[in-house]
This record gives sequence, C-alpha cells and structure tokens, in this order.
Amino acid sequence: MQIRQCTQLPGMTLAVMLALMVIHGLVFGPEAQAQGSRGLEGAWLFEATLVDCDTGESLPIPVNPFPVLHTYLPGGTMLDSAAEATRSAAHGIWERTGNRTFRERFRFFSFDATGAHVSTVEITVERSLIRGENAETDEVIGVGTAKFFDPAGVLVGEGCNKDSGRRFVFED
Repeated sequence: MQIRQCTQLPGMTLAVMLALMVIHGLVFGPEAQAQGSRGLEGAWLFEATLVDCDTGESLPIPVNPFPVLHTYLPGGTMLDSAAEATRSAAHGIWERTGNRTFRERFRFFSFDATGAHVSTVEITVERSLIRGENAETDEVIGVGTAKFFDPAGVLVGEGCNKDSGRRFVFED
C-alpha cells in the first residue's frame, strides 16, 4: 500500500501544480493586469450635456448638464446611472477602437410620473481617453447620439450629447 501512495504522489503534485497555474492565469492574466494599466476599465464620474445635433450647443432645458456614473467592466460590458428619477440604470457594451479611443452603446428605460414605461433610449458614444499625470487626473471625453423608441420599439426621435469624466479613485 505504501508503494501505491508513493506512485500517486507525483500525479497529485502535477495536478495541483496545473490547477495553480490555471488560477494564476485567471487572477493575474492579461485582463487582470490591464486594470492597472489605466485603460478605460473602472468607475468614472461624468457630466453629460444634451446638445443640438447641428450646432453642438447645450439645449436650454432644465437640469442640463447632469451627473452620470459609468462603470466599464473587463470583457466589454458597462453600467451607467444618471441623476434622473425618471429613468432606469443602463446596461451596455464597449470596445477599444484605437489607441486611447473607444466606442460604447447602452440602453435604459424612461418612465412618466406614474412609473409607466414611455420610451427606451439607446445611446452610442465615441470616446477618447486623455491620460493625465496619474489615474486621478485621467480624463475621458465623448460625443454621442441617442435614439428614442416607444414601448413597442418604434423609433420616434433622435438626439445628441457630449460628456466628460474623471476616474473615481481613492483620495490620499
């Protein structure tokens, strides 16, 4: 029986070593390392402005500009929430399009005062990352378009927006 245990020991050791290598790859692989590279991944504090699509000028409407939070997740998904009581959180996707340039698309639902769903909004934004001295001074800017759909999914309007944001970081 002792001989059998000794012959199983190298096989068990090999299995443990392979498992550790896989775990190391998952935890310290390229996507995990990218988090420290000051790319787009992470949480950002934005100020968004609805603008005239032809002139780029801010629309004269209440609460414009308004604060927005974006979270860019590894693998190309994102979350967005704005300081508006009449809309849901947004879910979407993002991708790198070049050196420090990105594209994102996300959707959220709009509601009337009674809480009824009145529209679905899909926003597409072209982004540029401006690297600062450190993560705290990095900035991202974007210009986008919005499509407004009624509850049946019929396109009922379009609009434009621009925004800028800073990374949400721990302060020293």
